[in-house]
Amino acid sequence: MSDTPAAEGADVHSIVTKLQAIHKSQILKDEAVKIETLTLARKLVAALEGPVNRATDLVFKPYISIAARIAVDLDLFKLISAIQGVITSEQLALASGGDKVLISRVLRLLAAVGFVEQPGRETWSANETTRAMASAPIAAGHSFDVLITSAIKAPKFLYETGYKAPSEPTDGFVQYANQTKYNTFDFLHSMPSLFQDFNLFMGNTMGAREYWHEWYDVNGRLITDFNSSIGSTLLVDVGGGKGHDLLAFDSTFGSPPKHYEGKLVLQDLPHVLDGIAENELDANIGKMPHDFFTEQPVRGARGYFLHHILHDWSDKYCHVILKNIRDSMVPGYSKLLIHELILPDTGATEIQARFDLVMMTFNGGMERSRAQWTKLLRDAGFVNIKLWEHFDHDGIIEAERGPATEVE
Repeated sequence: MSDTPAAEGADVHSIVTKLQAIHKSQILKDEAVKIETLTLARKLVAALEGPVNRATDLVFKPYISIAARIAVDLDLFKLISAIQGVITSEQLALASGGDKVLISRVLRLLAAVGFVEQPGRETWSANETTRAMASAPIAAGHSFDVLITSAIKAPKFLYETGYKAPSEPTDGFVQYANQTKYNTFDFLHSMPSLFQDFNLFMGNTMGAREYWHEWYDVNGRLITDFNSSIGSTLLVDVGGGKGHDLLAFDSTFGSPPKHYEGKLVLQDLPHVLDGIAENELDANIGKMPHDFFTEQPVRGARGYFLHHILHDWSDKYCHVILKNIRDSMVPGYSKLLIHELILPDTGATEIQARFDLVMMTFNGGMERSRAQWTKLLRDAGFVNIKLWEHFDHDGIIEAERGPATEVE
């Protein structure tokens, strides 16, 4: 078996031509052009590598993640980033307690993929990626390795279960790998340091991405037509954690002059809400203990918001969550707003498809495509389903309660 130079050359020429047609200013200003450029760049790398090299190289790709985890554990990214200039393997060994030879071998791989710089023999310096890896939230993400160590056992689990996607939160990859019957959330709670890493990583990795209300028509589709005679609540954030979304929403629309009427309600489990200090939430936001597997207590709200909730669960459990919300909605008035990835029915990006397997590992959940979102909501008794994609980031799925004849 060998790569075919003629076909490879044709692919390279075609891709390079397309890249040359893109102006630098477009890449910096237009997110769609940036994504297109990244896609073409990845195709160019693939064409230059050739199919056989790519296929064999994949076998050893996990060692990059392993090297990064070792570097995080030894604080190598922090130590390198703290130096203005260069630092040697010997200095890193003294500072970290790690073996000099081990450090050199780990950093050699990380330098090869651009995570650190190697200006000289056993000498290292920081770049922007090094500094990103040194940040506490990203380091926590690499320390939180329960998903990777569990996914490694996935082939064996699937072989033994007849290659059926796991859908039960207490019988999946995490449970098989760790010999537990806890669902993943309870399993993390039983390991405080792991749970701390999980919360730190998940709560601080939005980066420069926009909040949903910055591109979704909040005024036209939510604030306008709010009717206090139907219900006193504008927006309920179901399972909203520490209220990041409502705080950002209120910062945009609640600052004088206030652009909305009605209450903002933050719902989550009691122990989550108890962890929020009194001064952390604005006066416009009220806390309400709630388990979304039980009846929704706020009836007749204008909007019910779910951010990264349904992707944690298989359809069976999503139907329970959705039914509880649906039964509190007013047909023709209340809106369900789901803030999650919307995978295209064909041609998903690598990061979208990767996150789907992450959610399969995490709790038997899934990232859903346009068709899967539509079916899930229709089956749960919703109508007027609309989907707003936002590049390859999280989108918004909007739906309303169907008439009584359509409700289960």
